[in-house]
Formats: sequence, structure tokens, C-alpha cells
Amino acid sequence: MTALGLHRLVPQGLLAGKWLVVLVCYLDDSGKDPQNRVTTVAGYVARDTSWKAFETEVEPIFQKAKINVLHAKELEATRGEFKGWRVLQKQAFVAQICGVLAKHAILGVSMSAVKDSYSARAKESTRKRTVTPYTFCFNVIIDWLLRDIRTGRAVWSEGLALILECGHENNPEAEEQFYKIRKQHKIESVLRSISFVPKEDCRAIQVADLIAFYSRRDSAAMERAFRVRKNASDYVTETMAKIITERGQFRSFCATDFVPR
Repeated sequence: MTALGLHRLVPQGLLAGKWLVVLVCYLDDSGKDPQNRVTTVAGYVARDTSWKAFETEVEPIFQKAKINVLHAKELEATRGEFKGWRVLQKQAFVAQICGVLAKHAILGVSMSAVKDSYSARAKESTRKRTVTPYTFCFNVIIDWLLRDIRTGRAVWSEGLALILECGHENNPEAEEQFYKIRKQHKIESVLRSISFVPKEDCRAIQVADLIAFYSRRDSAAMERAFRVRKNASDYVTETMAKIITERGQFRSFCATDFVPR
């Protein structure tokens, strides 16, 4: 079986009302490990036909580079399939991928939260239960997609399917929130479905991992500059983050504090 056969868009049967669901958002969490102060959920929004076109067009880039699965952590650390790669080689590889992605994705989204601040405010809250930072970021992204001028009209008229990487410990909570939001606001016809697929099965999930990893690093650097030097304006966005975001449209935010309610 060729790489193109292995790395495909999620099986169409998982998309409820697949002939109506033409927007797919790939989200991935980067920062769930304890040493990371910031949790980030990020990904890209595109029509289902655009995702198919992206995965077909981007596959030759992976094959030429002899990369089976793109793991951002391995890319950054020059490990695994990226062992021995030079910095410029890694940057060129990412630039090629993002060049293809920019032609097909409507919007890149990245929402981050400082975990310590979130936990502190959660303890002050009068609520019996507060969702995890992961799910908080997930909820914010859903709100963005419903309201953003670049996606809102299409989402409300055509519907949205969310596809996340499987295996994350907080996925059940995110799924619970998804259905709670649908029922509470009576938007079952808008938020069509939520599915979970392995990273190995899908190039789109892998590029979501790429933006999640590097946008988390960027958010962490900004938060650290503000916390240590009380000035976030002097931090410098690293080269890889610039390469990822220099094409296309993006919406991102890092929440450093919260209202305990």
C-alpha cells in the first residue's frame, strides 16, 4: 500500500450528514505534560473537499522527504525520522507543507491557557465542577468558529464536523462538552459531529500537531516574558512559528488569567 493510501482524510462514514458537513476542523493538544505551563489546542478549518485536495497535493512532499508520520516534537528535536536533518532542511520542509495548506485552509486557530492561573481561579469558583484547560480552549475555538466573520456564515449554513486526535485523556470531557453545547443552544444541525482518529492515519491531523506544538512554544515564551520581565513585547517569535503563520489567516490567543465564576 502506498503512503497516499495510508494517510487519508478520516473515513467519510464518520462525518454525520457527510453531504452537508463541508467544514472540518482538526484540533490537537500540545502541552498536556506537567512541565509545560501552557496548554494549547490548535488546528485548521477547511471544507471537506479542500482537505481531500490538500492531502493529495501534500503527499509527494512527504514521500520525497521519506517522512511517514510528522511528529512536531521529533521535528524540533531532530529525532526519529528527522534524525540528521539540518535546521534549514527542517524549515524548508515545513514551508513546503504550509505553502500547500495555505491554498486549502480557510483559517488556522490556536487557543492557549496558562494552567497554573486556570487551576487557581477554578478553586476560587463557586461552580461544583470546572472543565480542564484543554476543554476550556476547545470551547473557545468552537465559539470562534461560530462567530468569526471568516467561518461563521459557512458554519451556520453548512454545518461543522470536529475531528480530534484520539488518545488524549481529556477527549471524553471535550466530547461531553460538544454535545452539551449542541443541546443547550439547540444547534444540532450546525455542530454535526465529533470524531477521533489516530495521527498516523491523517496528514491534516499531523499539520494540526505542527501548529499546536509551535504556537504553544510561542505562547509560553510570551507568557514567560511577561511573568519574568513584566513585558511581553520584547519576546521574539521563533523562526518555525513565523514560517507556519506567514501564509494564510490565523486567529490565536493566550489566556493568562481568568474570572473565577
